[in-house]
Amino acid sequence: MSTPMVDRERVSRNARQFTKFALVGGSGVFVNLAVFNATLIAWHLVTGDPLSNLGLTADYVANGLGFIISVLSNYYLNRRWTFRSTGRIATEFPRFLTVSVVAYVVNLGIFTIAHTTFDLRGNLSQLIAIACVMPVNFIANKLWSFRQT
Repeated sequence: MSTPMVDRERVSRNARQFTKFALVGGSGVFVNLAVFNATLIAWHLVTGDPLSNLGLTADYVANGLGFIISVLSNYYLNRRWTFRSTGRIATEFPRFLTVSVVAYVVNLGIFTIAHTTFDLRGNLSQLIAIACVMPVNFIANKLWSFRQT
């Protein structure tokens, strides 16, 4: 049976960890959007199509590249700072990647709905999708990817 002091300490530790996770996630959003927009600009430069009308294919490519680069960045920062993990990368990274891919599939569904059903283009549909998957990411990564045994 745990004492109230232990419970408060655990809640405080979890709150600090979630705050760190959110900050890493914020940096991941920045990385994601930077890559997303750089990809759209590159697409525009290569195709000559106007930025305002690149189409869904360009948005999907940009979304995917933003995801990949932000996953790598988030893994490193969460491992070192949020969870201070000393676990084996060979075990942790595949788990982190699995959580990220599942979250990405949900992200892609939300992105597509926001983009096609609600006609929210580019950054807004991307931000909505990211915000929806973040809480699930924290719980899954805390309890599985970076779980200290």
